[in-house]
Amino acid sequence: MPQPLPEPFRSDQRPVVVIFRGPVFNASETFVRAQTLGLRRYQPLVVGFEDKGHIPPELAGRVLIRPRASEIEKFKPVLIHAHFGTDGLRALPLPERLGVPLLTSLRGYDVSRSRAALLGSGRLSWMRYALFQRRLMQRGDLFLAVSDALRSQAVSHGFPASRTFAHYNGVDLARFRPRAGGDAGSDSATILHVGRLVEKKGTETLLHAFAGVNAAHPKARLTIVGDGPLRAKLRRLAVDLGIGQAVDFLDALPPEEVAERMRQAAMLVAPSLTARDGDSEGLPNVVVEAMASGLPVVASDHGGIAEAVADGLSGFLIPEGAVELLSRHIGALLADPDLRARMGTAGRAIACEKFDIIQQMAHLEERYDALTRTKAIETR
Repeated sequence: MPQPLPEPFRSDQRPVVVIFRGPVFNASETFVRAQTLGLRRYQPLVVGFEDKGHIPPELAGRVLIRPRASEIEKFKPVLIHAHFGTDGLRALPLPERLGVPLLTSLRGYDVSRSRAALLGSGRLSWMRYALFQRRLMQRGDLFLAVSDALRSQAVSHGFPASRTFAHYNGVDLARFRPRAGGDAGSDSATILHVGRLVEKKGTETLLHAFAGVNAAHPKARLTIVGDGPLRAKLRRLAVDLGIGQAVDFLDALPPEEVAERMRQAAMLVAPSLTARDGDSEGLPNVVVEAMASGLPVVASDHGGIAEAVADGLSGFLIPEGAVELLSRHIGALLADPDLRARMGTAGRAIACEKFDIIQQMAHLEERYDALTRTKAIETR
């Protein structure tokens, strides 16, 4: 006799979607948590290999770590949604056993990082992905890249054009909003940079640019939110550049605290670049969060960033690694509160129009609908 499902599944009649992510969840992956919690017509069952300590309380009772396939099967999932191509490959046997479709989100490194870098990483899942990603390309049912730019790159690397589409993560417009009065950062001299401290985030470029800014604007402060393998090196660089006292290095913060930091800042700077191993951004969610918060954004014309930031309207776009131009634009914004306000207002309007997470989740669930209908027809 089959055992009844545990709560909250027993009393929740929505179809079950397996959210498949190896680490549940890395601190920087707020976008995965947001999409999981944003489901409305489907309910999530999170499946992973390791509890990283960042499971939100709303997912209590909905997480399985290293379960057997038979344990997952009793929940009768209608679809598997893997986040990152590496997890799509790891998940591949599960939808095939259960007879359900596999949707894989492509987010950046899983498309752009070179095969040699993946093989040399020492990480088993990345090495396996380098060797066998063609299996995922051939057998995965649908691929959603986080920007049009990443979608084009994925197709050029062999992902099937007919099954690969762009889908923006979306942003919580209620959490990320301008501060009261709508005049974000009008009296602030804080430059905000948020992200994992890895090469592709361009933090080293920013420190060099800020050295020039600080000479002309001695009250300016740079706040760097995030952790990562380059943290110690970047701290030393700040000291060597003579700006150590003007740079604050903070650990990774929960979304609520990031949102509050954004409401108090003058601008967000995201000088992303293509790392030496090919790693690059799809579309950093922090860029859209800043726009939703009414902040002007100074960023590289990199990946899908230009799909969010309107150059000269909601911020400035620069070539990768352009230190002097980055410094000039930061200085121009610091010197002109009215310009910051105009760009912040324009950014908020773009975020509301293109990146509302409620709308993006509705589009995602429509993808779920189409996949599950197609699979049902195929198995009749």
